[in-house]
Formats: sequence, C-alpha cells, structure tokens
Amino acid sequence: MQSKLKSYGLLLILPLTVVILSMTMGATNFVGISELIRYSSSAMSKLISGTTNLPQSSIETILWQVCLPRIVLTFIVGAALASSGNVLQAIFRNPIVDPFTLGISSGSAVGAALAMVVPVLSINISAFVFGICAVLLTYLISKTNLKSSLINMVLSGMIISGVFTAVLTLLQYISDPYKLQMIAQWTMGNLHCRTS
Repeated sequence: MQSKLKSYGLLLILPLTVVILSMTMGATNFVGISELIRYSSSAMSKLISGTTNLPQSSIETILWQVCLPRIVLTFIVGAALASSGNVLQAIFRNPIVDPFTLGISSGSAVGAALAMVVPVLSINISAFVFGICAVLLTYLISKTNLKSSLINMVLSGMIISGVFTAVLTLLQYISDPYKLQMIAQWTMGNLHCRTS
C-alpha cells in the first residue's frame, strides 16, 4: 500500500515539475525561474487582495497564452503517441514494435513531403493516406499462403520503411531549400504554432 502511494505521488509530482520547468524554457529568455516565482507570488497577492482586474503583464501573456497551451498540447500528443504505440505492441504481441517497424512513419513522411512539393494535396490528409498505404503494403507483402505471420509482417514493414525512406530522400533532394526546410521540420515535429 505504501509503495502504491509513493508511485501515485511520483506520477503527480513528476509531470507538475516538468510543467513548471517547461514554462521557464523556450525561445524567450524573458521568463526564468526567478521571474516565475516573482510572478506567482504577485498573482497570489492579487488573488488574496481581490484585485484581479489589473492589465495583463508581458510575463502573464507569455505564460498563459504561449507556454501553457504548448505544454498542454505536448502532454496530449505524448499521451496519444504512447497509446497508439501500446496498441501496436498489443496487436503484434511484441514489445519492440513501433510505427517505424510497419513503415507507418516513413509512409506518412513521404505523404507529407509529397504534399509540400506538390501543393495541390493537403499535408495532413496525404500523410494519413500514405501511412495507411504503407500498412496495407506491409500486410500484402507479408502474406504467404493466405496467412500473415508476425515475423513476416515485421520484416516486410522494415522493407517498406526502407523504400519509403529512400523516396523521402529523393523528394528532399529535388525540392527547393524552403520546401526542404518545411519537410525537415515536419519530420522532426514541432508545436511552435500553438498559442491560445
């Protein structure tokens, strides 16, 4: 019972610590630990005295409209990725399976890059469709005698992943520098556009 309470306490304290530290990091050096402590104490004194209708300071704007929405979105994206990874591992009954194993990540990256090079397509829809195509190709290649074993599927996924990675490299080679930067940024992922 004692160890469970410690585990639950750690599950609460660790994310809270990460959130507080994340609010002091980023592109701006304007908000540090000392500024965060100073702002928190002044906000508490405003709350206690009842003077909450004062104009918003720049630290308040940075914390509540820039940092916090990105931090919350990061937690949501992390939870979604962990859940989807857990589903993949449960389906394949293998703890080392990930989106790269089935070619999903590489296929989606090719779809997004193609949409950036040929701006007729929507980036998100193209990435989704190519990710599904990668899984279907992996499944069709791994099928032998109307059955698909897990080992065949993992090996087929690695082959498909390699093919899509080669296509992605080709798309990066033929694209102009601005589109190349967009492709690299999409494949790395970012949350910098999210503000409240």
